[in-house]
Amino acid sequence: MTELAMAAPPAAHPKNSLGVWSLVLGIASVVLALGAVTGVPAIIIGNQGRRAVRAGEANNEGMAVTGVVLGWLSLAILVAVIVLVIVRFVAGRPDS
Repeated sequence: MTELAMAAPPAAHPKNSLGVWSLVLGIASVVLALGAVTGVPAIIIGNQGRRAVRAGEANNEGMAVTGVVLGWLSLAILVAVIVLVIVRFVAGRPDS
């Protein structure tokens, strides 16, 4: 066989790990109730992954978007819990 026939096929879009990391951090933030600890990095890394997809450097935009959504969801849950705790302490317990 000639050298040309044995050449590897051209590589498709490289699948970078930014989308995967965003998804993992987003899932951890919701499931483990880590809120801002992993929610904020999920949002940041997910947006970087989406930029990589637009630049043609990756092909996993769905994972990146899901990570961003889960990151925002965990932050919303965190804010709701904080508001409920504050309301509970401000309202106080009714006297018996």
